[in-house]
Amino acid sequence: MKNNTFISKLISILMCGFMGAVIAGIIWSFLKLLNLGIGFIWEWGKESINFPFYTIAVCLLGGLIIGLYQKKFGSYPEELETVMGKVKKDKYYPYNNVFVICIAALLPLLFGGSIGPEAGLTGVIVGLCYWVGDRIKFVNVHLKEITKIGLSTAIGTIFGAPLFGLVMPIEEKTDYDKEITVSKFSKTIYIIVSVMSAFGVFSLLNSLFGGGLGIPRIEYAKITSTEQFFGIPLALLGAVLGICYLVFDRFTKAFFMKLQGKIGIVISTMLGGLILGVMGTYFPMTMFSGEESMGEIITTYKEYAPWLLILTGLLKLLLTNVCIKSGWRGGHFFPVIFSGVSLGCGVAILTGLNSAFCMGVITAGLLGVIMKKPFAVSLLLMLCFPLRVIPWLIISAFIGSFIPTKWLNTNT
Repeated sequence: MKNNTFISKLISILMCGFMGAVIAGIIWSFLKLLNLGIGFIWEWGKESINFPFYTIAVCLLGGLIIGLYQKKFGSYPEELETVMGKVKKDKYYPYNNVFVICIAALLPLLFGGSIGPEAGLTGVIVGLCYWVGDRIKFVNVHLKEITKIGLSTAIGTIFGAPLFGLVMPIEEKTDYDKEITVSKFSKTIYIIVSVMSAFGVFSLLNSLFGGGLGIPRIEYAKITSTEQFFGIPLALLGAVLGICYLVFDRFTKAFFMKLQGKIGIVISTMLGGLILGVMGTYFPMTMFSGEESMGEIITTYKEYAPWLLILTGLLKLLLTNVCIKSGWRGGHFFPVIFSGVSLGCGVAILTGLNSAFCMGVITAGLLGVIMKKPFAVSLLLMLCFPLRVIPWLIISAFIGSFIPTKWLNTNT
């Protein structure tokens, strides 16, 4: 009996390791294809076609293609919270449209959408977990556990933060968690094995072939009594920005829902493309998911006017909502983090405070308001900022999470 239990657990561990490697391969392939496509459209294409309104034209074309694709196949990809909600509520996620989701996730990113890739990738990976579970008897017995492990692994790999992947799906408890049949210790081992495997394979593929994604690392922070004095005000400023994001979310949702109801999804996505193209022409850093622009701002922020960095961060919050609500569907995490970093750099120039401190505290407060999961926010940002900033990340994330925002609920 003990031998059977040992063999069963060993098989589960090996399966989790294999699953982590497969997830890493899927994420890397998606991002590599995305980088190649962006290079073709926005570097080779722009150099080859000498057209003054190239950005606007490409974004309009992208809006047309995205709209026609959604008209035929439906509104994909779904946001990360929607995917997680379906898994928790329905204990199932459809996998018959995995390739449809892949293409739907790629299109807005290729054409410069101010969104992140996490929505499409998590939907694909969770769908594949259920596909495997329906075909392999042993996996089907542990389907709930494997799906949750796969979701944690995917999130941790996409953001380059394994602890965030662990906490993000489980910080908000539901009845779904009561149905888990594997012990907490065993589940923790399975997640560690899956995440380590995913990170190993993902790092190997990046080193061999290039590619990747992630939030740039900030190496140094000097925190004096002056920074500590401004810590709470900066956290509150981040919270105000989070409220701005939710206001933009409510406004753009109401506007584009009415527009889509009257004239359809294609015109809506084209209007979103037009707004994206015009804004991207004058404020180029508002386009795309934001991790590359983030690295540029962190290293060269002193070369920019502070008002430009602050305005860019605010416009990014607006444009991300315009993209998602108009039909350029995707995630919001990377753009929101970029906004916090851009605003933090602008505030650092104006006040003379340490830039890493300003970026970290403002971003944590911003994400705290939006996510309402302070532990997940802290773990997401922990690997990006120096050790000295981490206590303030936690404080700011909790301050943001305590701000009441039910009055901004877009479902009401």
